[in-house]
Amino acid sequence: MSGPHDLGGTKVDAPVPRRQHAILPWEMRVDALMQLLSDPTRPGGPLMSVDELRRGIESLSPELYRSLGYYERWLHSLIVIMSEKGVIERSELENRLADVELAHEREHAERGER
Repeated sequence: MSGPHDLGGTKVDAPVPRRQHAILPWEMRVDALMQLLSDPTRPGGPLMSVDELRRGIESLSPELYRSLGYYERWLHSLIVIMSEKGVIERSELENRLADVELAHEREHAERGER
């Protein structure tokens, strides 16, 4: 059974875009996080494997898969896998995200930015 990630042999009318964008800081952090979590030399061993990352990405719904960018898919998969393993609680992560967003809004409001 093929999923939204399996596009081999699919006919398309438009050419495939081949341009790259500069890697953003958050994308570098996601890559670094994956490297840390899957590092076999990590004390206690790796917390996840590249195969698990791929499983998480390939299990995304077609709609979600198509709406996310490359590293967004990685991040979604990392969160799901680490939640499944009990390494993080999704509610803790959501609370921390809310704190970061609030701090970001305050910082930009103080500077008079939108």
